[in-house]
Amino acid sequence: FAYLNAGDLFMSDVMYGPAVRKNDGRKRKTYLIAFIDDATRVIPYAAFAHSENTAAFMEVLKQAVLRRGIPMRLFVDNGSAFRSQHLSLVCAKLGITLIHARPYHAAAKGKIERWFRTVRLQFLPMLSEKHMLNLKAINRALWTYIETEYHRSPHRSLCETPLDRWARVGEKVRYPEPGDDLDDLFLFESKRKVQKDRTVSLNGMAYEIDASLVGETVTLRYNPSEQGKEIKVCHNGRFVQKAKLVDTYANCFVKRDRPSKTIEALDPEKAVDHKRESRPKQPVNFSRISEAEKGDGYV
Repeated sequence: FAYLNAGDLFMSDVMYGPAVRKNDGRKRKTYLIAFIDDATRVIPYAAFAHSENTAAFMEVLKQAVLRRGIPMRLFVDNGSAFRSQHLSLVCAKLGITLIHARPYHAAAKGKIERWFRTVRLQFLPMLSEKHMLNLKAINRALWTYIETEYHRSPHRSLCETPLDRWARVGEKVRYPEPGDDLDDLFLFESKRKVQKDRTVSLNGMAYEIDASLVGETVTLRYNPSEQGKEIKVCHNGRFVQKAKLVDTYANCFVKRDRPSKTIEALDPEKAVDHKRESRPKQPVNFSRISEAEKGDGYV
């Protein structure tokens, strides 16, 4: 298949990339997540990530929409990242028709696969050790290559450069409105029940919620890459507050409510002298005990 206008269809897939260092200094494998416009072969956005999960994919999709507009259709593979409910929800909000490739039908993804081959032949061989320092370095090099080399080189199938084709057939591309908050639209959502201690747990982290919501089910809206910074709490479809990360150290010094009833002292006359009660009424005669034991044959 082939579409005529830019933005008619974006195609996306994932390619294994080179090992790149993480913050701890260790090298980790990477995945190249990329989008290609079917009609023009322009790359709306592409980036290496240390994971191919939904969170990494959605971040690249958001950048693609910001840079090259909202596609009418999105053609993706059948991997778990492409089958997520979150992707379906975001596409519905943006008015994008989500299409999944048929299993074992590689020919349908021919355009993105050919671009991956171009990356292997042209981009990867030019990388040096300084480009492998971290994801930021390799992604900076990748985008420089895309904008200065790939987009400006004649494409064999188009007989012109991808940018020239986009300029000719890109009039109908739909871009986000100035007032659209894409950061908010792309937030992940998870439902949680507020516990009696006014907290909810999300991905191993505890957050404090208003006491009025104890026992209620709330929706947490968040960016996985910035989870510890901000969590939006919604109840019955309305935003109610921003959850605060529980500070376990400071929590040790929080003043607790005292018991509502005071413990009253007993009447001295009714009090029981346990020491006096436990004393024997007569002194113990140990000589009698010894004589009894002899009579029983114990001595």
